[in-house]
Amino acid sequence: MLSFRSLRIFSHVELAVFVALLVVAIGHLGETATTVLGWTHGLGWIALCVAVYAGCRRGALPWPLLAATVFVTGPLGSSIGVEVLRRRGYS
Repeated sequence: MLSFRSLRIFSHVELAVFVALLVVAIGHLGETATTVLGWTHGLGWIALCVAVYAGCRRGALPWPLLAATVFVTGPLGSSIGVEVLRRRGYS
């Protein structure tokens, strides 16, 4: 299981990959880059969801964080949720 700090970093990295994917796809900056970033984001998001789910099952993370991660906002919701938790004293 990831530590809270590792989960926080993973969430932010996944958000950065997602933003890069959006920029490359919307800007039509390359089909290969879009494909690579798309697969990286897809697999990363699934891994992030599994990590958050495992933390929720263990009782280390609240269930609303999983909802924020799985919901349409994806890595943005996860990153916001992790930062809210950090400010509330999770570490």
